Amino acid sequence: SSKWQLGKLPHEEVRRIILTASGGPFRETPAKEFVDLTIEEALKHPTWNMGPKITIDSATLFNKGLEMIEAHWLFGVEMKRVEVVIHPQSIVHSMVEFADGSTLAQLSYSDMCFPIQYAVT
Repeated sequence: SSKWQLGKLPHEEVRRIILTASGGPFRETPAKEFVDLTIEEALKHPTWNMGPKITIDSATLFNKGLEMIEAHWLFGVEMKRVEVVIHPQSIVHSMVEFADGSTLAQLSYSDMCFPIQYAVT
């Protein structure tokens, strides 16, 4: 992924890391309705087909908190330079903006096989 490619670059060249989130099943749900949500509703992710734990983590955006921590520790980027944006189409998986204004992005269909394959090969 674009974040993985950072390993070869000086960290001072990175302006920010942008992580994306689909927004999960509750993206359009008003806050006042959250009290009545069920686990079954949380397990109905609109974009991804995943196991129950990661689906719940995704529905609550807990996984994005973990990804922010990972980006900080793996790439030595200050937390204030790690951002999350909602991208319901789930085509852009991550972006890295550099000090010169250029951006490197990892795009693929909403299937994590592609970014994982890139990271391990």
